[in-house]
Amino acid sequence: MKRYKLDVVDVIELKEHYIGETKEVVVDTVILNEDGSEFYRGMTAVRFNRHGIFPQVDTLKGIFEDKNSVMDFASYLKRYIKQQVRYL
Repeated sequence: MKRYKLDVVDVIELKEHYIGETKEVVVDTVILNEDGSEFYRGMTAVRFNRHGIFPQVDTLKGIFEDKNSVMDFASYLKRYIKQQVRYL
């Protein structure tokens, strides 16, 4: 089981987005293997608005090889941002 360390770096309000009050959150992401070695380090993006929280697939594509790992990380990322939404 991989461990994730996430940190919000920037919040950008998307003015031209077709849904009002949409924001994009840039998240500094560190993924660690079970033994503590670094698996991935980089930035991922998540958009949110009144309809929900949506991890940006284009920033997640190159991280994992299998779909289950991508889905696990995306759901973890959504839970993390859900806790932060009121402060962003």
